[in-house]
Amino acid sequence: MPLRRSALLPLALVLALCLSGCSLIFGERTPPTEDSPSEATAAPALPSPPAPREQAPYPDVPVYFDGLLTDRGYLVEDSLYLSPEAICAFFGQELKLTVGPDGALLTGDGLELYAIEGLEYIQANSRYLYTPLGTFLADGRLYLPADAVERMLNLRAVYSPEENRVEIAGNGVSFLPGGEDYYERSFSEEELYWLPHIINAESKDEPLAGMIGVGNVVLNRVKSDRFPDTVYGVIYDRDFAVQFEPILGGGVLEEPEELPVIASRLVLEGYNTVGDSLFFVNPDKGVSPWFEEDLTPTVTIGLHHFYVS
Repeated sequence: MPLRRSALLPLALVLALCLSGCSLIFGERTPPTEDSPSEATAAPALPSPPAPREQAPYPDVPVYFDGLLTDRGYLVEDSLYLSPEAICAFFGQELKLTVGPDGALLTGDGLELYAIEGLEYIQANSRYLYTPLGTFLADGRLYLPADAVERMLNLRAVYSPEENRVEIAGNGVSFLPGGEDYYERSFSEEELYWLPHIINAESKDEPLAGMIGVGNVVLNRVKSDRFPDTVYGVIYDRDFAVQFEPILGGGVLEEPEELPVIASRLVLEGYNTVGDSLFFVNPDKGVSPWFEEDLTPTVTIGLHHFYVS
């Protein structure tokens, strides 16, 4: 908890999909020193959905491809869900759905996606995408939030609530680039080490949205002129006072649990649950009046209150 102002520990992963399901194998690592981040490794994969339903228990929305009625989507708590299989089929890309006791696997030429009904994330081409309302199976297909489908297939789906229709236009799809070493190639060792560590230390018992929020605060500070310009610098900032309590007792060096690791990758993917917040606090642990007097609250997630100044 920041006192005034306001981390993927490597988990070696081998994902094996077989007829009976998936298993996870984790490697060993030597804890790094606080000044020498270790090499980051891939975060864990996903677990298990039920059998597909004939039709989802949600309001359906007609989906048009270049003006032709071709498919249907669904509205889940006002969030649009689409089938990547139907979209790819329209553009001549065949996807294969395999549903087993340990997950749903969607594959195609250039795509490998794992999803579990009820989880708040999916894994596509070894990258993590945020699905806060989960995923589901219906009509013999996998349905994902529209923003995940757009990102995964590199297209736009325009939903018109007034006309209750979705329009998808384009000449084809291109799959999300990734690979098992995507994060190591795309982000610094410092980001991949320290971001899950601070998320774990500050919010491992919080909802996934709250973990993402803690990571957002750290990166918001990195971008701000008021704070250090590195993740490590922000975490160990001692301007006026220690900014994050876990650095005092060494809690920030504890090995991150699985979900904080995934949360850190979602943060690096650009997902944000707290906007421009620069501060957070758990009022149950005591808080200076400064938070309420000088800051503006933004959102409360779990036990954490987030603020801007």
